[in-house]
Amino acid sequence: MELALTWLHVSGNIVWIGSILAVAVAILSPGGTTKAGGEIAHAIYKRLAVPAFLVSFVCGAVRLGLDPAHYLRAHHWMHAKLPLAFAVIGIHHVIGARARKLAQGAVQGAGPTATLAIALAVSAVGAAFFAIFHLPN
Repeated sequence: MELALTWLHVSGNIVWIGSILAVAVAILSPGGTTKAGGEIAHAIYKRLAVPAFLVSFVCGAVRLGLDPAHYLRAHHWMHAKLPLAFAVIGIHHVIGARARKLAQGAVQGAGPTATLAIALAVSAVGAAFFAIFHLPN
């Protein structure tokens, strides 16, 4: 079961991060800040990013909940990974809200989407780094 949860968590992460970055790219593309462009970005968000996020989050939380002492006391790398993962979650929601507002025609312009996408990518890579290399141990 642990291996399946880990596999689903990592697979969910790959699809999630790729799709939320695709939402940002759709917003930043020519025509991305129009209502039609916002609808495309929001569709990617709803159909790919959110389901993949839910798979990743639930599987990661269950895995952590099965043996919290293992991850939070014995392995100090989780202390570095979790804040970065929470940053990614927050940025995910901000980019998704921007896509929703564009789809509704409520805002014009990409705003800080490019900066958010860069921050999301850096945070995701940082979280993966700590999870893969188990630093600090």
